[in-house]
Amino acid sequence: MSEPVRQSYLFLPPYAPTVVYVAFFAAGLIMLYGLYRHLRSYGMGVGEFLSLSVKDPSAKARRFLEYGLGQRKVLRGGSGGLMHGSIFFGFLMLFAYTSLIFVQSDILPIFGGGVFIKGGFYLTLEFLGDTLGLLFVVGLAIAVYRRYAQRLEKLRTGWDDYLVLGMLVWIGLSGFVIEALRFIALPSQWAAFSPVGDALSAVIERATSLSLPQARVVYQGFWWAHMFSVMALIALTPYTKLVHVFTSASNIVLAPEKPRGRLGTPFSLAAMVETGEVEPPPSARRAGDLSPLRLLALDACTNCGRCEEVCPAHAAGRDLSPRDLVRDLGMQGRAAPGADLFSAGVLREGELWSCTTCNACVEACPVSINQVDYIVDFRRTLVAENRLDPMKRAFLENVGRASNPFGLPHKDRQTWLVEEGVPTLRENPRPEYVYWVGCQGSYDPRSRQLTRSVVRILGAAKVSYAILGNDEACSGEPVRRLGEEARFQELAQRNIEAIARSGAKKVVVHCPHCFNTFLNEYPEFGAGFKVVHHSQLIAELVSEGRLRVGGSAEKVTFHDPCNLGRVNGVYDAPREAIRAAKGIELVEMPRSRERSFCCGGGGANAWYQVPEKAKIGALRVKEAKETGAETIAVACPFCITMLEDAAKGVEGGVRVKDVAEIVAERLEDEGGAASAA
Repeated sequence: MSEPVRQSYLFLPPYAPTVVYVAFFAAGLIMLYGLYRHLRSYGMGVGEFLSLSVKDPSAKARRFLEYGLGQRKVLRGGSGGLMHGSIFFGFLMLFAYTSLIFVQSDILPIFGGGVFIKGGFYLTLEFLGDTLGLLFVVGLAIAVYRRYAQRLEKLRTGWDDYLVLGMLVWIGLSGFVIEALRFIALPSQWAAFSPVGDALSAVIERATSLSLPQARVVYQGFWWAHMFSVMALIALTPYTKLVHVFTSASNIVLAPEKPRGRLGTPFSLAAMVETGEVEPPPSARRAGDLSPLRLLALDACTNCGRCEEVCPAHAAGRDLSPRDLVRDLGMQGRAAPGADLFSAGVLREGELWSCTTCNACVEACPVSINQVDYIVDFRRTLVAENRLDPMKRAFLENVGRASNPFGLPHKDRQTWLVEEGVPTLRENPRPEYVYWVGCQGSYDPRSRQLTRSVVRILGAAKVSYAILGNDEACSGEPVRRLGEEARFQELAQRNIEAIARSGAKKVVVHCPHCFNTFLNEYPEFGAGFKVVHHSQLIAELVSEGRLRVGGSAEKVTFHDPCNLGRVNGVYDAPREAIRAAKGIELVEMPRSRERSFCCGGGGANAWYQVPEKAKIGALRVKEAKETGAETIAVACPFCITMLEDAAKGVEGGVRVKDVAEIVAERLEDEGGAASAA
């Protein structure tokens, strides 16, 4: 029995390899020129691109393996994930096998020859090539069905969709036909290791009764057509949507790595004060004002629509689609990078103010585009040019004058807490924790109930803590996300100094907005303290036996706050705190954890109005009600405000409670009896 060996250029004329080389060289040049044009449109040269590519190689390799080759986010998307995964992994196998054949047939002969695709290795490759090639065709069939039969609303079809899908389907199917014709023209005892080609050869033989000479002629025709189709597709890649094979992979690798909850810092207020040199306010009016990597990210968009699907602003009928924003910016950047984006209608002010900065789009994007960063950059331009309505202007004036968005007297931040016996630094000068009450917890009547619950829990567990009182100011989180960078930095420096004076090394907060800002943004301005969310501390105190929690029967669903869960990965602690209360049945909403749906209060949205067809919070309350839960548990004062307001318009209503309130009302004394609430 002869050893199986992969043979190349069967039944083809001797000049076939030369034609292949010439066609490949020409297609490669056309492709490289197209890619170079894209690179130049970002304002980046080849040298700069290569330099960026080799920096921090381990991190780049990890991202490429996880999100590029591993397709981690792509595979999440239901039928879309199945489709993309099938096409990608099928293509990857075909590309790898073709590359090995090229090395054996065209490279090794230059150095004296050598055959390595043989024996068991060859048969394994044949089997994998056939099965994964079939997977490739199946993926393409799903793509055709979704786009042209189902006509999914999120899929927008252009001329290049017809071209690219048509060519890929032809290349995939013709590859199997060539294999089948090879088995007819040259019968092989190893054909069973290529099950698709073997089965197809039997079908063709029965349907056509081809003789061996006829099969060889037809084989040649299909081979040439297949080969030139592949070369044409290579050449066309940078000029069609297939360019995302390169741009998406490049963005996954090169996108600046930073915590999701940290916005960029366009200038240093402290440096300006120190040097006396005032920098101009940040301005992004043209696509050309964006950095090369930001322009690359725009070009990486695959138009998959996943960001739009998860956007709460879009779901509520607001004037925002993260996909359209990125696509419009990308097209303008290539067409007219110097044109004014606002006067040209590429950007609309209402579009920018609609965003809640919830980062759902960032989480959903399979190619690492950070849509929120673009929106905040353009908001900064609007703020710098004072293009604000009265509500936004009043919000900033209140924070500037009274250190809180309500505009209420600063002394009221401390007075009511002192009256209730909450320790200040004077009563407890060296606490383990500073309890950061925040603006909402200090001034909003409903959120004060949450503050009281946290205080009860800290007292019951005998935690050493104190409040900063009047030394506390707005954390600046909504200020920064509105686009007022200078005022944010003023507040950050003021609060960092106040916490440092307290001597405490840990800060506990009940507001995820403050939590995210302290954790991810304050360290850039010199903060050195540890920040803990109150749900984390409660879960820890329960596990240590420092809290005894009783309870009664209640069906509860937990709403993950965006800045706690999706942005900072805190999912388990609040659920553990809820489960500590006996008798509670915790049920999950369909969209939970990293897929949680925003309450509508982020991005400073709680402080101004946005035209919308439905309240974002109402959409969330409806989802919660469908679980059959009596109570929506939250871990954020803004979620309380937005969801309680939305619940007023929902038939039957639903209670909204913070995890601290659920635990505090069930606290037991040493003897196991419930203490008075």
